[in-house]
Amino acid sequence: MSQESPSRRFQRRVVPAALIEATPDAGGLGYWILASPMLGFLAWAWVDVFAHFSPLPWYWVDALLAVPVFVLLVVLPLGYLAHRLVTGLPGLFQHAGWDVQPLEPVEPDELYLVRYRYQARHRAPFSWSRLWLRAAQGWVYLEIAAILVGGVLMIPLFFSATEFGFGR
Repeated sequence: MSQESPSRRFQRRVVPAALIEATPDAGGLGYWILASPMLGFLAWAWVDVFAHFSPLPWYWVDALLAVPVFVLLVVLPLGYLAHRLVTGLPGLFQHAGWDVQPLEPVEPDELYLVRYRYQARHRAPFSWSRLWLRAAQGWVYLEIAAILVGGVLMIPLFFSATEFGFGR
């Protein structure tokens, strides 16, 4: 058995890096598909509430009016805000929404062993297509958060249900 000298201990190298805003493929279609269960449920609930309070007697007209209002008042703002929150804290969310560009050479065998310290963030210029991409990414982040929160909240619900005799 050989003992390693203290000088040969494993040390993570810190590499300065720039964060460049990631651009999803296919116009963010994959993100919209991932977010569609949550968006579909919220749209359905929104249309029903909208139709309930609408003075119009035709449900289909209410639905045609409610969907664009839902997109403008809920989908775009909440998706964009979620995207800004997640990309605003890259250290906490493991650089989600960013492409990491090392500013020093990194060997292929140490690619996953280095610790990146970002020096600057470079966001893409604002455009309507970029707003839709950011909203799509934000809704995926919201859906992931809902799944994680739901999983954590199910634990006490399970124990309270079994305590009262359910599931036996």
